[in-house]
Amino acid sequence: MKLLRLAAIAALSGALGAPAPALAQPAAQTILVYSYGFSPRPIHLAAGRPVTLTFVNRSGSSHDFTAQSFFANARITAGDAAEGEVELGPHETKSVTLIPRAGSYHAHCSHFLHTQMGMRDDIVVS
Repeated sequence: MKLLRLAAIAALSGALGAPAPALAQPAAQTILVYSYGFSPRPIHLAAGRPVTLTFVNRSGSSHDFTAQSFFANARITAGDAAEGEVELGPHETKSVTLIPRAGSYHAHCSHFLHTQMGMRDDIVVS
């Protein structure tokens, strides 16, 4: 009985002295924004797994990445996607960290005629 008690104390002290496991870093996904498109096409993400989306505007013009349903169904933990969009000035980069919900979503640039010129994409979260 004494040996069993010593083993339990040793195991408990080892567990208490062990360092805490590191928190998992969010995955990273770069979304290129250019005149007139997005890349990658489509965007694939893992449901329920944190991801940092970095939007890089390679254009000398302003664009946005509008995906209202996608952002509304995700839990945003850092960054901003006010009203379901990320607005980018010329050559600007912005990041949003979120936890996406499973589903298929549409994205586009809401600037005048940009969607018609090819600035649309799909987001597949599985």
